[in-house]
Amino acid sequence: MEYNDIKQIDCIEGLKELEDNSINTIITSPPYNKKGLLGKMKTGNQIWGKHNIDYETYGDDMNESDYADWMVELLNECHRVLAPDGSFFFNHKPRRFKNQCFLPTDFISKSNAILYQLIIWNRKSSPNIRKEHLVPCTEHIYWFRKVKPKVYRDRLDREYIGEVWDITAKKQGDHPAPFPETLVENCIQMTTDKNDIVLDPFMGSGTTAKVAFEMDRRFLGFEIDEKYINISLDSYDVCGIL
Repeated sequence: MEYNDIKQIDCIEGLKELEDNSINTIITSPPYNKKGLLGKMKTGNQIWGKHNIDYETYGDDMNESDYADWMVELLNECHRVLAPDGSFFFNHKPRRFKNQCFLPTDFISKSNAILYQLIIWNRKSSPNIRKEHLVPCTEHIYWFRKVKPKVYRDRLDREYIGEVWDITAKKQGDHPAPFPETLVENCIQMTTDKNDIVLDPFMGSGTTAKVAFEMDRRFLGFEIDEKYINISLDSYDVCGIL
């Protein structure tokens, strides 16, 4: 498989094309299945309306048990392709339904992924308007390892050497849930060298590709949605990335 490429393919199919131990760092955030967990949630107010995560071709509405199985398979494939000294950063979040909090660890614990450290991403804001619980303004970045990862903590700005990262969430645009570039920069800076390979199995509008290229790393991305691939092409072809 070629690098510095975003391939239109299902993430599991794409991962299965990769060799064992071939990727230095994986940075990704899958769909959260919020509609599936909530029973295909319908928007109930204008405040939530502008914060919906509605993808172009993916409904985000799987049966929750099927979603958990999918996530376990994804985690296992990522673990397989990860280099022995590589790092896998998996961004997910606690989800709420019927007065219960559902954690990603519910399915992570069933996978082969080995947790190295938990990073808390403080997004600093939330569209939450319900007053019976605290405002949910954080997400989790599960830092997985295979054997022992190479780590260059001294490369990070001092504000990010702790396990809580205060990074303002990027506003919705052409993609409903874009990664903030600083988050990706931190992960790449901390765990890779020049020309290392960075993979994002849910590439979306291409933030991971953009940041990896600007930092002189090779990248590979999978994305099923042609619209998001075209956004990446339009945004980054001018820079000679793709």
